[in-house]
Amino acid sequence: MGVRSVIFRSFRDNVQLGTWLAFVAGNVNSIAFVHFGTYVSHVSGHATRASIHYADGDLTSAFLFFMEFMAFIFGAGVTSFLLRGYTAASSQIKYTAPIVLEVLLISMYMILVYTSSSDTQSSDYLSHLTFVLAVAMGIQNAMLRQASGTFVRTTHVTGVATDFGAELGAAVRLAFEEVVALRMKIAGRVFIDRLRKSGFIFHTFILCAFSSGAVFGTIAFLIVRDLALIAPISILTIIGITEYRRVLEPHQDLPEGNRENRERVAP
Repeated sequence: MGVRSVIFRSFRDNVQLGTWLAFVAGNVNSIAFVHFGTYVSHVSGHATRASIHYADGDLTSAFLFFMEFMAFIFGAGVTSFLLRGYTAASSQIKYTAPIVLEVLLISMYMILVYTSSSDTQSSDYLSHLTFVLAVAMGIQNAMLRQASGTFVRTTHVTGVATDFGAELGAAVRLAFEEVVALRMKIAGRVFIDRLRKSGFIFHTFILCAFSSGAVFGTIAFLIVRDLALIAPISILTIIGITEYRRVLEPHQDLPEGNRENRERVAP
């Protein structure tokens, strides 16, 4: 047994972090798509497009999509390195470092694109800057891989939507069984209880936040162009400052055999 310094994170803390990160991802992704027609917050499409271009003999395009794919993976690896394999929900670490790095990358992209003259905005050089955003999104997505007993992805919603549907289906099934057994009065309670015990609430917030961020980012880009990235930069800055100011509290370890709810996740 020993005493170590930890950060106590509540379910509410994890939901708030996941929600804001999802909003940021939706925002950044929509801006990159409206400007350059490419997604940066998820890479399954890049793998497909790289394969298609390779099959068509367009090796240059295939290579570029593959590099964007690798940029995302590189960003995720950077976060795992900085957080020592933990996630942002862990009590073992502060996640200030990857947040700061993400802010710097998005800021660099915004400044480089905004300061470029209008006649170069469609150049290959400028469009390749989306690699920077792909790294930033990889950094973010690896931050909150698991929180409050549920798997979390904040930069894309495929997995979140799958879990959302699965949790909803499981709750409907339990309620249906009660209805079949003519226990109508408890069917609704069973349905609600099942959703509360799953990650349904968490995933609902992430889905809504990502969608809202995408809408906000698109509208903002149409008004102020790439300066719209000031919004996600500001949000991330506030998150980083808040995390930096968190107080580490002493905590006495339990014997090795009795430790429960470890938050470490394999990279």
